Amino acid sequence: MDWLDFIDIMVLDEKAAKAKYKQAGRIATDPRIKELFRKLAYEEDIHMAVLQKFKKDIQASTTRA
Repeated sequence: MDWLDFIDIMVLDEKAAKAKYKQAGRIATDPRIKELFRKLAYEEDIHMAVLQKFKKDIQASTTRA
């Protein structure tokens, strides 16, 4: 497994975490809990974007080398 494969796995983990947070937010009845899970799901989007950018950067640097 190389780093690109590892990043792909990490993106899948982030997607799974986001899905769990969204599900928890849907079933929560307390508005504070709903907001917590909404924020956590949003954070997973940020993590995925960071990982995907890092992957593109690795691919670009590998192509130039």
